Amino acid sequence: MIKFINNIGDYFSSNYFDEDFGKKVSDKSGYSNEDLKVFQKRISGVKEKYFRFKQTLLEGKLRIRDKINETHRFHTEVLNAFGYDGDRVEYRELFHVDDKTVLPIRHTLYRGDQPHLMIMEMQALIKEGDEEPDGLFEQRYNVEDEETQTPPQKYHRSQWSDLFTVPEGFKISPIVINKVVSQLFLLDPHRRPRYILLCAGNMYYLLEQEKWFRGSYLEFDLESLFDEASIKKEYFSLFYLLLSKEMLAPQAEIVLMEQLDEDSHKSAYEVTQDLKEGVVHAVEAIANEAVYYWKQQGHPLEEIDAKDLKNDCLNYVYRLLFLFYAESREDLDILPANDETYLKGYSLEMLRDLEQVPLITASSQNGYFFHESLKRLF
Repeated sequence: MIKFINNIGDYFSSNYFDEDFGKKVSDKSGYSNEDLKVFQKRISGVKEKYFRFKQTLLEGKLRIRDKINETHRFHTEVLNAFGYDGDRVEYRELFHVDDKTVLPIRHTLYRGDQPHLMIMEMQALIKEGDEEPDGLFEQRYNVEDEETQTPPQKYHRSQWSDLFTVPEGFKISPIVINKVVSQLFLLDPHRRPRYILLCAGNMYYLLEQEKWFRGSYLEFDLESLFDEASIKKEYFSLFYLLLSKEMLAPQAEIVLMEQLDEDSHKSAYEVTQDLKEGVVHAVEAIANEAVYYWKQQGHPLEEIDAKDLKNDCLNYVYRLLFLFYAESREDLDILPANDETYLKGYSLEMLRDLEQVPLITASSQNGYFFHESLKRLF
């Protein structure tokens, strides 16, 4: 599975975002293998610059203000590699939310008169020491109740003063990064972007207006990309195709991300149809087996209530579906999916492997191992 992309909240449906996701993207883009090699070269050229940037942050004993400046310069390199005009910055005139508040937007790209993509920056998420850096939901641009504190704290707006200054009589609001995103996505339609590309040094976030409020977005880890691309160079071109200007904010009518989103919806619908048919077949199979068992035990079949039997079978199937989902989503932390005892002794994955084993003897064909295992698991 692709590790440098975190498909948070199923931005793409889980069955669409699979091992073949990279091929789906490159096929949909319409570019030839030679074109993709050019894109790979553009992104691979950032690798040396990234590790130099990281070393500067970790070993340079820089002030927070200097780290922000270094991060800004590195973002310029990345944006240029993506085909944006990274050297042209719009911070001289901050984005006015209303008459009193502003927000720092690095670039705004339009489709016609409509804002389509906003590019924003936050401090780098490179880990320094033992503490994890503040992420998308903790980091902020300012701390309003410490405006006069000396020396300025890491989230004081003065740390950004080499890049932008807030005009007299205005303030940055909201100040927490995720709330800034929500504010921008709640603007009137003629001012609201469809996408926000948020740059954070080693991490990049692609946020889409509707998906954001469902808790869905894409997170890209640059360092993981460089690790994975040492074996699969096509990951460089995948990164380019998902975030580059010509794919995400092109002059043409076709936006690749919108096409991928449409294909993801189609794929999810197809799975839903398959799942519906699968549930029907599973209920029939369990019900028939229950009737067969009762018959073998001499239970009067006329006493069986078909509606109750169907509901009991449905409950059984829904439990299985829930567990299959929980086992496949380790991030939910519902089951001990990484524990060897669970994996080899209780898991549905173990039972699915056993289901492939041919049953030769009468005792194995008529045994209750699966029933007892599922009973214990439930």
